Amino acid sequence: MTDPHGEEWAARDDAPDGNGPDGTSAPDAEAPPLPGLFRRAVMVVVSPGDVFPALAARPKWFGAALLAAAVQCLAVFLPSDVLPDLARQGGSAAPEMPASVGVILKLVIIPASLATTMLGVLATSGVTYFALVFLRGDEATFKQHLSVISHSWIISGLGVAALLVMSWVGLSVRMESLSVGGLLPFLPDGFFARFLNQVGLFSLWAAVVAGLGLSLLDPRRRWAPTAAVTVGVALAFALLGALIMSAFASAST
Repeated sequence: MTDPHGEEWAARDDAPDGNGPDGTSAPDAEAPPLPGLFRRAVMVVVSPGDVFPALAARPKWFGAALLAAAVQCLAVFLPSDVLPDLARQGGSAAPEMPASVGVILKLVIIPASLATTMLGVLATSGVTYFALVFLRGDEATFKQHLSVISHSWIISGLGVAALLVMSWVGLSVRMESLSVGGLLPFLPDGFFARFLNQVGLFSLWAAVVAGLGLSLLDPRRRWAPTAAVTVGVALAFALLGALIMSAFASAST
């Protein structure tokens, strides 16, 4: 079916939802028009304050999550030596990767990106909903949180696109090049360095933008305190990633 506001999605769970505390829908005449999916993707990067009020009134998330996953899939075009290497993350010398293993790894990226993006959007939305609605008392629906988080994850995916462009112009890059750890190459190998390698610069940008979007769901809230929560969630997931990388590195030694 065709969305009157410019997006084609047939799933009923991506239909407009209410933005009031009782879950009722705001009249179309009172809500800002909702741009199409690709226009929203651009707006969330250049003018998020203009797109989130429309999403608050008519929350949509599934298309944005799929787009974020598609951008992550650009990693299949990255050189094999750019992809994460567990031995190198563990601080030991990385063995040379056979060409066949590199091909298999690239083929795994597409379904893995789709699954991890969808699960990541759901998990992050669940954490922010619990922290901001249950604990802080915000007035927002879970679908509104899904809408904000899924659109902000498009920014996270742009980090992969940036790495791809950097590799095309001949720069030497790694997956952690656009992370806080990549800005501090002098740090000694260890857990702290692995943690900072998991804190992506684009992920931090996405978390700050998500804080803006979530703060606009409740007129009583401000951007900075809400962004502190979303950045904290991003750091918590980075810590989890560092723990997983450390476990794999320990098992490989």
